[in-house]
Amino acid sequence: MGRKGRPAKAGGRTKGGRLKRDSYAMPAFDKGSEWVQSMREKYQTHYNTALGRAYAAGLLGEDPIANDRYIGGKRFARVYNRVCQGETYRSPLDRTPRGSETEIEAFEDARRDRDWLFAVMDTLDGEGLRPWLDQLIARAHTDHGPPWLDRLLHGGKDPADQMVLKAALKALDVVAPARKDMGIRVERWTDAA
Repeated sequence: MGRKGRPAKAGGRTKGGRLKRDSYAMPAFDKGSEWVQSMREKYQTHYNTALGRAYAAGLLGEDPIANDRYIGGKRFARVYNRVCQGETYRSPLDRTPRGSETEIEAFEDARRDRDWLFAVMDTLDGEGLRPWLDQLIARAHTDHGPPWLDRLLHGGKDPADQMVLKAALKALDVVAPARKDMGIRVERWTDAA
């Protein structure tokens, strides 16, 4: 008789000898550490940005205004990161056709976004509000910070922190101007045509 071969691995097998999927030790949904879970309880899905924490805590204002400020700040951060920090990268090994209609449209959208970004940045710089907005959207403040926001979120009432928050809200108002209630613009439906 021959010697015993390699021992069989634990777990159920298919006819072909492979492990059955149901016998894998599938990882459960990773809920994160206790700190992450407490942040999720407190700020829902907005816990990983300073702007999101301020939005979830209600520091950005009333609901429709806060939503506009939040979306405007996210748009500014997204466009700023794409335009100024060069996040778009196309691999030289990518063989997809260049110059397609969708790529031209994307180029036009990128140009429009860039023009919007530079106009907003000029306005913010002219009014001296840019540093306050940068503190809310900076990548450095993912888990905590800026310090003035942390103090406000923990119930602080320091007038200096309130002043910085007001400056940041003014900056967000520049990025996302307030909506104007249009009302009814025509008297009759036939007047609209």
